[in-house]
Amino acid sequence: MKFRTTLALSLCAIISACQYKAEPLTVATYNVYSSYDGKLPGKYLLFIDGGKLNKPIKPSDFNCAAYTFPLELSNSFTGSVRQTFSNLVNEIEIVDQPVSREQLKARGARGMIIVRGEDVNGRLRVVPGFWSAGMETQVEIAASVTVDGVNGRLLGTTVSGSGNAQSDAGVLCEGGAKSLTQSAEGAMKQTLGRLGEALTNSERVRKGS
Repeated sequence: MKFRTTLALSLCAIISACQYKAEPLTVATYNVYSSYDGKLPGKYLLFIDGGKLNKPIKPSDFNCAAYTFPLELSNSFTGSVRQTFSNLVNEIEIVDQPVSREQLKARGARGMIIVRGEDVNGRLRVVPGFWSAGMETQVEIAASVTVDGVNGRLLGTTVSGSGNAQSDAGVLCEGGAKSLTQSAEGAMKQTLGRLGEALTNSERVRKGS
């Protein structure tokens, strides 16, 4: 068994292509704190860009150094924002690209909401154990939300959220992907909650001016 493990690690080091993908599922946040009763009234267009939230993560020490853990959050971020904001706004229309302020009235919308994933950072550390090693991870996500109404900018802010997790390392370090996924889901939920709070509690957005 030790020989097989050593051989697998050696092959990984030679080809530099041993990867365990961490790809969280959609994790909508529904417990967003609001100072107002009910959803944000009216119709809003929503554009989501999560393209910056895919990043390969390498262990911070020599252990499992032959492995790379691609953290891919783009699809999860897009779906999570859509579900979270649909619960906060009376009517949401998803658009493929932002529209100008002049086009809002023609489409019967009060505003253009743009949510972007700005950055993601992850840390993975192998924790030695008596019987088996563990994986300790942390993920931090930064995201922004802007809202433009027919008369100009109503909201613009950037928030961040973080998550931590631990799991068994597994035979060939595959536990790192599981731990990163759990950390990313925690970071996503926290980030979405703060994005939602910024939107639903904005007096300027509610007044439209």
